[in-house]
Amino acid sequence: MNKVLAGGSRDEFGERLKQKQKITSLISNVLNEKGFMPINTPFIEKESTFEQYRDQNIFHLYDQAGDNLILRPDLTLPVARFLSSHQQENDMSQLYYIGDVFRRTDYLSGEYNQETQAGIELIGDDSFEAEIQALDIMLNFAKKFNITDVQVVLSDARLIDIILDTLQLDGELHRALKRAIEQKNVSEFEKLRAEIVDFPEFLNEWPLSYGEDGENVMWQLQHMTAVATITQGWLRLANHAHQYYPNVKVTVDLAAASPQPYYTGTIIRGFIPTLGRYLFSGGRYDRLLENFQKKLLPAVGIGLNIETIQADWEQSAYDLTTSQPIVMVLGKGRVEKDVRPLLKAAVIDTTPLDNPERKLIFDTADGRYRFILVKPNDVVKYLDRGIGDVGIVGSDTIAEQRQSHYDVLDLKTGRAQFVVAAPADFQLNLQRRQRIATKYPKVATKYFTDRGEDVALIKLEGSVELGPLTGLADAIIDITQTGNTLRENHLQVHDIVGEVSTHMLVRAGALLRYQTELTQVIQNLTKLLKEATNK
Repeated sequence: MNKVLAGGSRDEFGERLKQKQKITSLISNVLNEKGFMPINTPFIEKESTFEQYRDQNIFHLYDQAGDNLILRPDLTLPVARFLSSHQQENDMSQLYYIGDVFRRTDYLSGEYNQETQAGIELIGDDSFEAEIQALDIMLNFAKKFNITDVQVVLSDARLIDIILDTLQLDGELHRALKRAIEQKNVSEFEKLRAEIVDFPEFLNEWPLSYGEDGENVMWQLQHMTAVATITQGWLRLANHAHQYYPNVKVTVDLAAASPQPYYTGTIIRGFIPTLGRYLFSGGRYDRLLENFQKKLLPAVGIGLNIETIQADWEQSAYDLTTSQPIVMVLGKGRVEKDVRPLLKAAVIDTTPLDNPERKLIFDTADGRYRFILVKPNDVVKYLDRGIGDVGIVGSDTIAEQRQSHYDVLDLKTGRAQFVVAAPADFQLNLQRRQRIATKYPKVATKYFTDRGEDVALIKLEGSVELGPLTGLADAIIDITQTGNTLRENHLQVHDIVGEVSTHMLVRAGALLRYQTELTQVIQNLTKLLKEATNK
């Protein structure tokens, strides 16, 4: 018998499982007493149920008839599917669920692909009392589980579009600017903002408009009726939290992306700074059931992460009381050497890196920063696991990995180009399918797919220039800075695929946990990059 588990899975037993049972039992008892109706949907759903689900990292299955099925990655959409066939129009419903969701993780990433969620759905209530009730239930659970450092972060699925609509942008610029704001991509935002005449000055740092900075911008938007309506709701939520949970901080994020496309209004998240992760998340989605039954039905739902509760319980008193450094994970070698002067100019103490010898972890004398040097391909993994807060690595490495962190800044170091290179007589549009050697299959796939070309990709780890020289491939996609290596191997650049440079990634939780410090760092770096460009 094979005793090895599938990648990303784990057995649960003993005290940790008893702990989870204690948590879920308390949740059930509280919600049963409040009159909520339990619902349990199948692990396996038809793929069509999740047409609106944004995350594509899902497990696909097939039934006996060949229909497409998936392991559920989310519990709200199955509830909506259930309601479409069981609810009568205008009925008020209060439902709750506790169950596991499944999301495919990268192979050998060290992440688990199964987690337990509990959640509530308030169906049929179009009043703002539903948002208040949902937040109150979540904060009450935090209190019952003795989680003392919850920070409520408020946003709205409509906000960015409402503001952008006033600028009267064409569709593509509107979409690109919205994407840059939601991804907190300051470099892309700066480039797009420069194209807009009379862009509002108080929105010049819109991607960083969260926390106190977001609240300052929020007050300058009150002249817009639609925005004022949204912020009035936020103030009601804040007042309720302050009245009944005085130790809970409430803040806003004016640059937040909607967690899923089906959200239509207020979004409520509960963040735990010491963990750098969310305890609960959800909001209003008044149009969700329209996809199942062609009718509107207002709803508010919030999910509670059981693993986050357990992680909070496992924190030591040291974690809660000791100031933790901001951890910067740097790609070893060229990336670290090139970016160090820029970090120093941004008032980050990089002196521990001056004489690295054989060390890989370096702390600044004041304890504010910790630097970890790793191979470039490993930078994102350290952010994924919450070990790193900031990652600095080449965009070529980022392009080949699945990553969910904010790509905040193009630091303009390590600049190069992705190119298609081949012998002088190379022609792509031949009857024979061309063979392309590359270290970057994702970049190559996107390039040829966008061109509508059908090619055979060959993944190489070593010198890809050997491909055309030995007959293994007809051409290559690779990185070049000077073109010298290509010329030495009798290859010519036939097309430029894209630009390459060093980028700064920031883990979403780190932006909230170290808001003041990281915002200042980003602003300092942005100013330095502008000055360098204008020289």
